[in-house]
Amino acid sequence: MTSTRLYAGMRDGSLELFYIKEEERLFAIIGGRVLDYKELPSEETRFLDHIIDSEPETKLILEGWFPSRKEQKRKLAECRFGGLNFTPDYEDGVFAADSFDCPLKNKCLGFGKVCKSIEYKGIPLDSFDEKAISLLISAKKNTVIAEELEIPLGSFEVYRTKLYNSLRISTKQELASVAFILGLI
Repeated sequence: MTSTRLYAGMRDGSLELFYIKEEERLFAIIGGRVLDYKELPSEETRFLDHIIDSEPETKLILEGWFPSRKEQKRKLAECRFGGLNFTPDYEDGVFAADSFDCPLKNKCLGFGKVCKSIEYKGIPLDSFDEKAISLLISAKKNTVIAEELEIPLGSFEVYRTKLYNSLRISTKQELASVAFILGLI
């Protein structure tokens, strides 16, 4: 039996944006259809105008990068909502940032402003958390994970316990489910 993943936008009126690095293209899923971002009706991207206008730092950075509002909106869509997951990027006036594997993460002027940390049930997760989650759901031993995170094993164990508690989970399987929902795997 085969199963089909139902991403946001495939089954309802929500919007899911996603960026394919290899093709350098931004797409959208809305109304059960996959569209190139350029094909999206302007009313579907108005929430990006709202974000730009309500975040002065984001606006300033985007204006420095691109002269036109159209290019600014596209870059914001790519950076903040470019990951593909099961949580809508925009639905009923509410938007949620995605994890996006950007090669410039932590080195970019827009880091933390144009792109934002992802959240799980209202808990913000930074890039360290994202990396830790990816490592924790792997088959790697705790000593190797601590080494890759560049923290002592004792600190790693305390961190892991705090992470599980903040996410309100208690098992590696539950963490894998969280990672799946967030689009980290």
